Amino acid sequence: MADSRNPRRMLYILVILLAVAAVAVSFVKINFFGFSLSDRAAFFYQVDGNITLEPSGDEPVRISLAVPEPDAGWAFGLDPDSRTRFQLQEQDGFPRMVLTLPAPVETRRVSCRYRLVPAPQRELPPLSPPENAGETLVADTVKIAAAAILDRIDPERKLPAAELVPALLLRLGALSPAEKRALAPNSGSDVTVDAAIAVLAGRGIPARALRGILLDQKRYQQQPSVYLDVWYGDRWHIYRPNTGALEAPGEFLVLQRSDKSLLEVTGAKNSSIRFSVTRVPAGAEQLNRIRAKIIDDRSLSGFSLFSLPASEQNLFKRLALLPLAILLIVITRNIVGITTMGTFMPVLIAMAFLEMRLLPGLVNFALILTVGLGIRAWLSRLNLLMVPRISAVVVVVILLMQLISVGANLINLPEFVDATFFPIIIIAWTIERASTTWEEDGAKNTLKQLAASIGAAAVCYLVLSSGYLQYVLYTFAELNLIILGVILLLGTYTGYRLTELARFEPLVKP
Repeated sequence: MADSRNPRRMLYILVILLAVAAVAVSFVKINFFGFSLSDRAAFFYQVDGNITLEPSGDEPVRISLAVPEPDAGWAFGLDPDSRTRFQLQEQDGFPRMVLTLPAPVETRRVSCRYRLVPAPQRELPPLSPPENAGETLVADTVKIAAAAILDRIDPERKLPAAELVPALLLRLGALSPAEKRALAPNSGSDVTVDAAIAVLAGRGIPARALRGILLDQKRYQQQPSVYLDVWYGDRWHIYRPNTGALEAPGEFLVLQRSDKSLLEVTGAKNSSIRFSVTRVPAGAEQLNRIRAKIIDDRSLSGFSLFSLPASEQNLFKRLALLPLAILLIVITRNIVGITTMGTFMPVLIAMAFLEMRLLPGLVNFALILTVGLGIRAWLSRLNLLMVPRISAVVVVVILLMQLISVGANLINLPEFVDATFFPIIIIAWTIERASTTWEEDGAKNTLKQLAASIGAAAVCYLVLSSGYLQYVLYTFAELNLIILGVILLLGTYTGYRLTELARFEPLVKP
């Protein structure tokens, strides 16, 4: 008894491990890399950056562009064309796109393109405010001007930051340029933001300037806009300086913080950059393919089938649902108790149905099988050996397929032209086995097994033709581990099959 329990216990442990592994990998894909269980069409943003510059002379030009910062709603990836020209490098802990143009440089315009793919909405690790952010050293005149502003909007110095910042920005918007310059005498063009930073420093509230773009495709060739980034409530909040409105996280792309530059160009002068944003509709598979490329950029290549070349992807798409169809055959034979003509013949026939559609496939299969059985019955009279007999049946099946295809083409029935998709050897073996069963067990048992095989093939066809199931099992191929576990468990079933329960019908009659 102990010997029989030990293998069973090991099997249960193996099945649990397979299920846990499948769920864990799927969880990582969904929650960390943005893969979706839904196959509905979605979108991604395509961001084009157009850099203009004037080469200084006969020296190389080096362009360094800040990469969009990690965001809870987006994943960043280079476009294939930009990937061949730009390199992703880290500078001072921040990733940047770097391009070096060898001398002499004649071009005055450089373009780059990257993609923003929707990513899981998850909380990022809490960011820390810059040290001594609320203790900025400013001149006494600036302190006096900042205190005057605070006296107008927050005389008791008790207003929470969430209310203070909008009120402050609206107040600064009403000031004249000279009054704002008194708050930020060393500011460039971003005087409103710099003035707000100075006033907030008087309240000990960390703030900084940042640049970014709106993810709005109506804004063509937009320059990076300056926004105010304020720290309170254990995170940063982005405000529009002209309205005081809090920016929605999914509508704004951060390109530059105050502690790093957006665009650095050496070997040229008068450089500038403008951005255009395009919202590109895409299917779920296309988005997953882009995500797989982003994962590959993070040195996690091979994590998904989407990282394979297109030809290999198409092959595995056809194979994605085979484990599920095989599970159906296991249930059909071991649980239901239906005997098919060959163990996995229904699955192979169902794959042929995928190319021909179900009704034309059934007609073609029945026609080939009927004629093949007739030829096989005639060959049995010649007393041939098994291998030559089966070989002759294979040749006959090929000739039948050719004849059906040519005839269907002549009478303009394109649905029946694809008879060549049937697995020739499997059909030949089916004909041979049906003939043997006919001789040994009679016509009734043979027709019953053929009907069961065709019925199982039709059920497998319905499963294999499901676009959603194919998407899920291709995107999350690790779920096949769960199917494997179920098959292993079914392999231990030794009870009655459903078709055998009819024998006990007299026992339940009154």
